[in-house]
Amino acid sequence: MKNLHEISKLVKNLHTEKEIESFFKELLTEAEIETLSKRWRILELLDKGETQRNIAKELQVSLCKVTRGAKILKNKTSILAKYFKKEKLQCK
Repeated sequence: MKNLHEISKLVKNLHTEKEIESFFKELLTEAEIETLSKRWRILELLDKGETQRNIAKELQVSLCKVTRGAKILKNKTSILAKYFKKEKLQCK
């Protein structure tokens, strides 16, 4: 977990979206970026009220992956749940 702490510190010290995007492109493979993007899309679709089965079918992922995302969004202490709630409020 020490490495995760070091990575978190680095990301915290990046100043622009471009720097953060470059960081991910340098660190991750295309496949890893695709996986990360798909996980993000799962959360977006869940937040919009799409059913888990539809999301799994649309994104061609297992229902388990979608359920994991649903559990994250249901957890009120989750950073991601707070982010999506905040985004909803800002869009209103």
